[in-house]
Amino acid sequence: MTELENQEMHHEMKATEAVEPPGVPPAGKSFFITFSEKLSSSVMLKWLIIALLPLLVLFRYPVDRIDYDLWWQMAHGKYYLTHHTLRMDLSVFSWTPTDPTWLYNTCLGSIVVYLFYSFMGGFGLWLFQWLIFGGIFLSFFLFLRLMNQRLDVSSATMIAAIAIACSISCRYYKPELFSALLFSWTLFLFFYVKIKRKKYLFYIYPFLFALWVNLHGAFIMGLAFLGMAFVGELLNKFFFARESFTVSELIHLAVAGILSGAATLFNPYGIDYLISLFPIAMNALGYQSYSSPYDKMVLAYVSLWNYLKTIDVNIMNAGMTAWLMTLMLLSVLIFSAYELFKKRTMDFTLLIASIALYWKGMDTSRASYFFPVAFFFIFFYLTFFRLKLVQFDSRAIVFSLSAFVLFIIVIAFFNIRYTADNKWFGQGLDNFVPVKEVEFLKKYKLEGPIFNDYVIGGYLLWKLYPDYKVFIDPRGGLYRNQVFPDYMDFTMKRVNLDDINRFREKYPFKVAVLHYRQMALIVDFLRAGDEWRLLYFEKNAAILIHKSLMNIVSTEAGNVNLSPVRFAKVKNPEILMNVFNFYNHLNPEAGRYIHNIFKKNISDYYIFKQPVLTAMEIDIQKKQKQLEEKKKWLAP
Repeated sequence: MTELENQEMHHEMKATEAVEPPGVPPAGKSFFITFSEKLSSSVMLKWLIIALLPLLVLFRYPVDRIDYDLWWQMAHGKYYLTHHTLRMDLSVFSWTPTDPTWLYNTCLGSIVVYLFYSFMGGFGLWLFQWLIFGGIFLSFFLFLRLMNQRLDVSSATMIAAIAIACSISCRYYKPELFSALLFSWTLFLFFYVKIKRKKYLFYIYPFLFALWVNLHGAFIMGLAFLGMAFVGELLNKFFFARESFTVSELIHLAVAGILSGAATLFNPYGIDYLISLFPIAMNALGYQSYSSPYDKMVLAYVSLWNYLKTIDVNIMNAGMTAWLMTLMLLSVLIFSAYELFKKRTMDFTLLIASIALYWKGMDTSRASYFFPVAFFFIFFYLTFFRLKLVQFDSRAIVFSLSAFVLFIIVIAFFNIRYTADNKWFGQGLDNFVPVKEVEFLKKYKLEGPIFNDYVIGGYLLWKLYPDYKVFIDPRGGLYRNQVFPDYMDFTMKRVNLDDINRFREKYPFKVAVLHYRQMALIVDFLRAGDEWRLLYFEKNAAILIHKSLMNIVSTEAGNVNLSPVRFAKVKNPEILMNVFNFYNHLNPEAGRYIHNIFKKNISDYYIFKQPVLTAMEIDIQKKQKQLEEKKKWLAP
């Protein structure tokens, strides 16, 4: 074979290697990797996911009706502005004994929330929430740029998972949202210094904490992170000195942390406020002697551990947060173990912060947003900066895309099947609070003081002061010495007339305003002999009066329309179920009317519609049977 023939054969072989049949992956690459790389390079797919991300977050954050903290926060903000002060006597809204040592400072945060509501109503509160979300997203986006990464399918899916995990604590319109924002920037600043080695930027922290302390009390979590970071970097210095902070950088971090702690003294109460937070800090660390036996009965302090034991309807809410946080921690542990095995090094700061924030978030649902926010920075720093897994996004895109689609399906399913009458953009807040009930109380000037339940106290504080003061409200720490324990003991059991009278000897009241969450207590009052009468009720609460007021209650107040026709346009199943319980107790025919409204107004997609209708039908028949038996017994 000649030299020329050899060259021609060589060129043919090269050409054969270069041209591969369609569908066959390049040599050395699996079909999965090739498919992942094609997905990763799709600009249309990337922008579709980025466009769907805010929509997914929007549907995960409907207007929430559970937490009434918004209203007393705005009452505080209004008080600060109208009285031209940043200090206040926290007991001014209460007629019951309070703890003078309990301090609460969200002066700037409460003012901001109040102003947004004052100028734009519910939409303003939604806008406030999404401005916070925008600030958190900005910290994520800038960190990706710092890592030389783009906002793509994988990072957008990560942000979606974080938003879902944070939803059980960040869905409320209140100053605590500032803590999520400032915590994200605390993390961003730390990792920026860690990457760029610009140690003097640590001195931004004191200014940040001087602001944070006046926005919300979770600044202590920011200080805790700085403490954990210093310990972690100190361990890095001892065990893996090559990749740790220098001694000079450690000193600057320590000094900045100390100055940040000192900066928190710039609050209206000074050192007294920080001292008042000591029991809370000890409780957060697990010292039971500093916690109230009733803490875990409050929704904000519920543990998430039990949600890992079973999968049920709660997987849509707290369960999803618990599982997502657990998967996040496992990924940090796996990649840290991989780094230790592969490079014989690891970062103690990442492990300490992840484990501590995960534990606290699982132990107290209110703190569940700290770890997901921190996870974003920890995960991307670990994978792209330390491990330099530059192909991670392109290889993980199939899993990321699958997770994103799963999130959309689950959230859409939850909104369609498990909820009804959801509102977004801050609309419908007034449907969730006792607006007409409070108007009735103010119009007819019923004799106070009033007894109210824990939840509804937040709204009463906002709408009734100074005409009426509240018995208790969701500022639980203010009543921890006496009223809160007494209240919990009274409401956590079925009560009779003797129980009510003993309670009134200590706390004299003749009017009770009770949210429907306390339906059992309302029924107990009405069954307590002939002492208490139902005067008025609407969508969310009932007003009961003692019989001694009947002679002085105006005829007009006693003849207010209580017809079930008032609820003909209501489309919220919870409201209709609650008013049904009232009407059926009074008159089964009125209960039947609410049953028909429920059947007509509630969507067939609502998964509980038929079970509720069936339960209503059973209750109506049971009540009718009781009335028939009573008639037979009374017949001559």
